[in-house]
Amino acid sequence: MTIHFDKKKKIVLSVCIIIAVAVAAALIVNHFVSAKVSMLADAGIQQTDEITLISHRGMNLLAPENSLEAADKTAGYGYTHIEFDIRQTKDGVWVLMHDEDIKRTTDGKGKVSELTYKQILSCNIDKNCKEYDNVKIPSLDEMLAKCGLLGLHPVIEIKQSGTECIEELMNFLGQRTSECTIIAFDREQIELINELMNAASTSLTSARVELYWLTSDLSNETLEAAKADTSIGVSFNGNKAGDPEEIKKFKDAGIKLATWTIDKPDRLAELYSLGIRTFTTNSITPDGIFTDPIQEVTTNERR
Repeated sequence: MTIHFDKKKKIVLSVCIIIAVAVAAALIVNHFVSAKVSMLADAGIQQTDEITLISHRGMNLLAPENSLEAADKTAGYGYTHIEFDIRQTKDGVWVLMHDEDIKRTTDGKGKVSELTYKQILSCNIDKNCKEYDNVKIPSLDEMLAKCGLLGLHPVIEIKQSGTECIEELMNFLGQRTSECTIIAFDREQIELINELMNAASTSLTSARVELYWLTSDLSNETLEAAKADTSIGVSFNGNKAGDPEEIKKFKDAGIKLATWTIDKPDRLAELYSLGIRTFTTNSITPDGIFTDPIQEVTTNERR
């Protein structure tokens, strides 16, 4: 038997089909996102004061990386620490940006070091921004204020090259935060920071700052360099290094260890069993539950 529909019924049916497909697609997307977010409990570990989970570039699975919005997501998922990257603009303003060029994450292009802060603000972050409008590259000043508001400990990765900027950065931080962790792949930068703090020539002191040298491996060469000053920790790529023998050598030398970027609960559990307690991660959350952080409505003055 053939069923004949009039034009109106066909339109209604088409609309219903479109809605059904859209709902199904949304459910699939939500499932995909939630599937990427795991919990510490998935590693067989309960959240305690001895373990630190650091949100990598903020909760960047669900918000733009290195943004104030990512900090909100970080706090909402129960993290106490947030990692972000900093560089200086042409006119000396510290801003959050991982890459040397802004083109990967924004609708603009150009090296941060060759753009003024005003030019930076004329661009919008357009990567992972479906839920957001007009997301700007934040200044370090804004992010530190946001961390204070949300109760987040800032873990600041220096992407700016060279040591000329270090003393200025330290004095800047000393006026804006009571505590932080500073990390860099450039060991000279970290050693200079340590030297400045020990000489009390900066407003930040070692009592309020932890320092980590970022490395890809835990080789004997890395170990010998780290032994030069064991007050500086080593944060290593836990996906490529960190077997029991390597970790034991560093721990026996009195060097504090952390690891990046661990997104698989099984690997976190393995490293935890070897004594690692500090993990930078994109997706392993304290409890997997999101709660909107309560905060005051503030307006940050942009330069």
